[in-house]
Amino acid sequence: MKLIPWKFNNDIVEGYTVPAHIDGKLFNMSYNGIDDKQVLENRKELAKMLGTDLDHMVAPLQRHTTHYLSVNKKDGGKGIYSQKDAYLGFDALYTRDTDLTLFTFHADCCPVLLYCENQHLVAAIHSGWKGTVTEIVGKVTRHLIEDEGCNPSTIYAYVGPSIEARNFEAMDDIIDCVKKMSFDTSSFYTKKDETHYLLNSKGLIKQQLLNCGVLEEHIEVSPYCTMENDDLFFSYRKTHTKNRNISIIRLKK
Repeated sequence: MKLIPWKFNNDIVEGYTVPAHIDGKLFNMSYNGIDDKQVLENRKELAKMLGTDLDHMVAPLQRHTTHYLSVNKKDGGKGIYSQKDAYLGFDALYTRDTDLTLFTFHADCCPVLLYCENQHLVAAIHSGWKGTVTEIVGKVTRHLIEDEGCNPSTIYAYVGPSIEARNFEAMDDIIDCVKKMSFDTSSFYTKKDETHYLLNSKGLIKQQLLNCGVLEEHIEVSPYCTMENDDLFFSYRKTHTKNRNISIIRLKK
């Protein structure tokens, strides 16, 4: 198993995207009722690679919400061995505890990882188009700043592999929601034809971070498109797969 690291990895924090296809083998990381035994084995292999175990990992059951949850080591194993005890309807998790790996699932939706240096805190966020237009990334970031004491100038962010604007066709139903966001979004979509637009969801997410005071040089935007790089990633739009990629983050010490 190989991992794609964000550029801010150091002795304190590490974040990765786990590719779906590695040397001809599939690494689905999400329970889907089809190959759940293999998913568990894949998660065990990931834990071994990270030098940890499944009881030091947490995975939510995402529902395209703007709900977020603080977790700690007592939550280790939740949503990892099965979905039965996963925290339902939370699309973002954050923690101050070390050696607790946070999962976020995606297959064209955007994973966002945060590390706050001054509060020694990490977060993993799932932002599909619904989460993007309802500004989950901005809401989580503001919560960390206003309620958890995070200094925005010490926040580092990763906007991970997801569908790129050149492939993200959207119609008026989505664009109408984009237009209702809390900032000027007109530069983040372009008209393709009479009924379709191209939507820059990564750009919308980055702007939410900038609006919260996160420094541009502290934001990494992945160049990968999940639709185009299907040799690496699962893409729902391309294949309607039930499999999911994951991105993860943890404090090492």
